[in-house]
Amino acid sequence: MILDSLTALDRVQLLEVYARSVMLLELGHCVEWTDLFSPQALVRCAGATGEAPVKFTGRDELLGLGRRLIRGEFDIAAGSSVAPLRCRHLLSNITLFGHEARRASGYAFLTVTTIGGREPPRWLASGRYSDKLYKCPAGCWRFESRTFIADSAEAAALSANQALTACAKESVKGIESRRS
Repeated sequence: MILDSLTALDRVQLLEVYARSVMLLELGHCVEWTDLFSPQALVRCAGATGEAPVKFTGRDELLGLGRRLIRGEFDIAAGSSVAPLRCRHLLSNITLFGHEARRASGYAFLTVTTIGGREPPRWLASGRYSDKLYKCPAGCWRFESRTFIADSAEAAALSANQALTACAKESVKGIESRRS
C-alpha cells in the first residue's frame, strides 16, 4: 500500500521539524524556533482553556510568541498564564501526508504538563495540531500554517475531526489518482 508521495528522507526531515518545534523552545532558542516557519506563517490557537482563538502571523509576531512561550507567559495549549509556568510538551501520533510537489500536511496530538517546583508534574492541557508544511528551495521543510485545537474546545474539536477526516480522504483520493 502506497501512502503518498513523501520519500523516506522527507518523512525523517518532517519528523525532525516536529521534534524541533517542541525542543527548541525548551532550550530557549527562539530565533531557531521561528526559522521552522515560513516568513508569512500563521499559527492559530483555538479554544485554549475557554479563551477566544488567538492567531499569530508573520515572523515578528512568531518571534514575540516564541519569547512569551519561553518565559512561560503563554502556552499554545494552556493559554495565558499569570504566573510563569515551566511546561513540558509531548507530541505523539505524528501523521504525515504528502500533497503536490514540496507540500505536506501533518497532524499530532499534544499533551502539556507542568515541570519543576515542589509539586509533582500535573496535566495542563491537551489537543491536536493540524499543520501545513512546504519544502523550501534550499530543501528544508517549514510550517506554512499551524493550528492547535484544545481538547477542551468541544465544538472546535468536533470540526477539527471533520476537517482531519476530509483532509485524509482528499490525500487518499490524490494518491489513488496518481496511481491511475
